[in-house]
Amino acid sequence: MTQGHLGQSHPLAVVASRHCRHGVPVPLLVGGVACGACWELAIRDDERVVVEHGLPRELVPDPDHVDEVAVRLACRGEPVELTAAERAEAARVLAGRGVSAWEIRRRLRQPRSGVVVEFRRRPSVSAGLADAA
Repeated sequence: MTQGHLGQSHPLAVVASRHCRHGVPVPLLVGGVACGACWELAIRDDERVVVEHGLPRELVPDPDHVDEVAVRLACRGEPVELTAAERAEAARVLAGRGVSAWEIRRRLRQPRSGVVVEFRRRPSVSAGLADAA
């Protein structure tokens, strides 16, 4: 694995960045994300989970998977990256609570177009979220 691979787009970049809270100057951060020790910790922890639980090393992402925790956070207005399916589900949950289209766009940090139309096209995948959080 080269240093060029260890950057913002790496699947463990957020984890490595969260580990790295000891004031390393930005020019010394590998890939602009974390120091080498924190990258190593993130990668070793990830590998340990894969081995302990017999998980496949390479996963094919399911574009329709909805992370219910991410949806709850987004519904509260917390900044979180959402997939299209998660954004649609969050909009559906908020609309079910009677939240206005404007407020849905604000909470989901979305431009004026797209969000409200998108959630109407997809069936709900998280029935219990409307009452949660």
